[in-house]
Amino acid sequence: MNGCHPKSFFLSRILATGLVALSLSACSSIVSNHGNTLDAVKLSRIEPGKSRMIEVEALFGRPSVEGAFESGKVYYIAQVMEEAPGGKKTPVNRTIVTFTYNDSGIVTALDITDEDTGRNVFHIDEKTPTPGDTFGILEQIFSNVARPRTGNQ
Repeated sequence: MNGCHPKSFFLSRILATGLVALSLSACSSIVSNHGNTLDAVKLSRIEPGKSRMIEVEALFGRPSVEGAFESGKVYYIAQVMEEAPGGKKTPVNRTIVTFTYNDSGIVTALDITDEDTGRNVFHIDEKTPTPGDTFGILEQIFSNVARPRTGNQ
């Protein structure tokens, strides 16, 4: 073997194989789940008009979001994110299940929204213009003076 010790040759091959495997594993993406786990079998157990919200919570846990103003809606959100090596996380899949319930706590509707049925919302990095945002100091002072006063004086 040209003066090379067989044991050191074997160890160097193991070390080289390990380094190659380590470098290749660093190139794979990391996939992570966020939010509630929404299993299709569990969803099929919910029957609008018969199932109660307490059953929904027993199957899926607490909702991700509750509707505002006592709307009778709760939202369960499941999201799968992928992080490329050296990159940022990007959503791979997002599903929102909306349960509507009545005053008695009975589920009246179940809606599923995903990438195909949902609408895309685009983020704009600009500021939202507000009244007075472009006024200078003098314009702000004079606009307050010019306002008619109402209420107790």
